[in-house]
Amino acid sequence: MADPIKIFISYSHQDADACARIDDAFAKQGNFDVWYDKGLVPGEVYRRKIAGVIREADCFIILLSNSSVTSEWVLDEVEYAKKLRKKIIPIWIENVDIPDDLDMILQRYHSLFWHLRSSDSQFERSLMMLFEQEEEQPHGQALVGFGNQFSEMVNRKMKELLDKEKQLAYDECYTPENAVILGEAYLYGGPCSVDLEKARHYFRVAEYFGNRDGEFYVLQMEMAKQIKETWDDPDEAVSGPIIEKIRQLADEGSIPAKLYMANLFWYGCYGCPKDYRKSAALYEECAKAGNARAQFVMSSNYYYGDGVEQDYELAKMYANLALEQRYLYAWRRWGKFYRDGLAVKQDFAKARECYENGAKMGDFNCYNKVGDMLYHGWGCPVDLEESVKYFREGEKAPAFGQSYCLQRAKMALGRAYENGEGVEKDLSAAAEKYLEGYQVGSIECRDAYLRCSRQENRTD
Repeated sequence: MADPIKIFISYSHQDADACARIDDAFAKQGNFDVWYDKGLVPGEVYRRKIAGVIREADCFIILLSNSSVTSEWVLDEVEYAKKLRKKIIPIWIENVDIPDDLDMILQRYHSLFWHLRSSDSQFERSLMMLFEQEEEQPHGQALVGFGNQFSEMVNRKMKELLDKEKQLAYDECYTPENAVILGEAYLYGGPCSVDLEKARHYFRVAEYFGNRDGEFYVLQMEMAKQIKETWDDPDEAVSGPIIEKIRQLADEGSIPAKLYMANLFWYGCYGCPKDYRKSAALYEECAKAGNARAQFVMSSNYYYGDGVEQDYELAKMYANLALEQRYLYAWRRWGKFYRDGLAVKQDFAKARECYENGAKMGDFNCYNKVGDMLYHGWGCPVDLEESVKYFREGEKAPAFGQSYCLQRAKMALGRAYENGEGVEKDLSAAAEKYLEGYQVGSIECRDAYLRCSRQENRTD
């Protein structure tokens, strides 16, 4: 059995009853070791003891109430937990205005709302969601949404090389180009499980033989590790010399380095100013070199006029090139073309066909797109029940890589339950869907969850 998860609860003594009930919620689930100051022994040096428990804790929980948010002791505890980079969960036990100094700390964390719960069991389910063990995400994906999805051809090559590795055919695996492909497979977990040590090994091999892509990935993994260790202020973890070296590798022709720099200029971070034109120029270099992901991005850039002059013909060209390589999201782009009727003549039937094709390839957001068409009656009669079926498929998307799809599906299903659209009206189910959307990053779902929970309480 795995070691218990150590929980520290920070609270005001005026909220002792709520603290005990939340302790009970953990006790029902098992494998949690909860500590709050009921465990203090008379005569102990309280601050030293509490600091030690926080240091050993896996998770720090703060109960938010009118009394706790004005407690200097509670503020000291949460500041210490932040300094130690602990997982922090704010739990609201009252509707309270949080002072600015505390809000600055807590605003980045997902909250739970005990005072708005429909039942203790519903709250316990929500609480446990935050402790579900997720598959470890590769360090590389921590970098500014840097996604490195590959074309079907590259995925096929990855599978071939993984088979060679199993056959101990290392002479073929250790060519610089193949070592990079194997490293990418283990870094991003496409046709195999994520294994950061194996990824690092293959990138180091490629770097040893002078491969620029391998050198980039070694730098990227080191940066991501630093960012993970200082996640509360990632910019502090990224030094100018590292970015300058990646920029140099991009100038020397490394496609992954170019993609990375394009992303930095798009978002404007790590010392790179936000510059859509520089971003688009780098993506276009990669697209012309045959990179499927860059071709998909450039189809979007030319469609919207982001960093380039709007040009629907070039948007279609790049979408077709990405589609030829069976890039995961290419069908979605064509679905949008036909749905909007801007790059091509509007045709809702063809739009839906493209979305259905994308869904078959694994782009779960295409289910949401069809759900939207059925919900709004775009090119078809409104069919709320059928739209719900598609949104349910959309919520099956993997959290890693398609979190935005999850957010939109959860929001749509929450709306369906809240308004009784395609399903029986159920405020409890609506609140649960909104909460699930909030857990994967949707602030819109958080606001809807609060609204729905208040409605439910008034109904009760």
